[in-house]
Amino acid sequence: MYDTTIMLKPREKWRAGMNYEKLIQEMDAKLQFPGLSNTWTMPVENRLDMELTGIKTPLGMKIQGPTLEGIQQVGAQIQQALSGLPQVRSVFSERVSQGFYVNIEVNREEASRYGLTVADVQQAVTSGIGGEMVTENIEGRERYPVNVRYSRDFRDNVDELRKVLIGTPSARKSPSRKWHASRFHAGPP
Repeated sequence: MYDTTIMLKPREKWRAGMNYEKLIQEMDAKLQFPGLSNTWTMPVENRLDMELTGIKTPLGMKIQGPTLEGIQQVGAQIQQALSGLPQVRSVFSERVSQGFYVNIEVNREEASRYGLTVADVQQAVTSGIGGEMVTENIEGRERYPVNVRYSRDFRDNVDELRKVLIGTPSARKSPSRKWHASRFHAGPP
């Protein structure tokens, strides 16, 4: 994904009969890149759309489902249905790629036996898998966060994650296998 900003001449200097819709049609005809779709918007509006929705258009849909094939199929159907509407300028169904996710379900009863709360387990998961900033390296005016987490081969293996020990208030170690970590495939992160 990248942005290209086009500076337009004032409207009074446009060709006779030219309007915004015709201008977009002409630009779309001349600016096509494989794998990319054009989204014509104003720069500030574009940034606001991204911040508010996470989607780089004024209107977008996020489709979720149990399989990538199902998500792809529904996306293609919606794209086809919306393409025929006269009010729609452009429609693009982004092709999802496969991602890996770890689903952790905390066994509350087992956690309480060790004196742990759900937040304790979530903290171990967050810092071990996602990482946690422990300090900041300062070099002149530049600042670099130092993030610590489990090594990739450890955090990418559910069986290894089940062996993680979580410190408890009584200094006993609780095996994380009690937290039911499981890997599954899903849509884009």
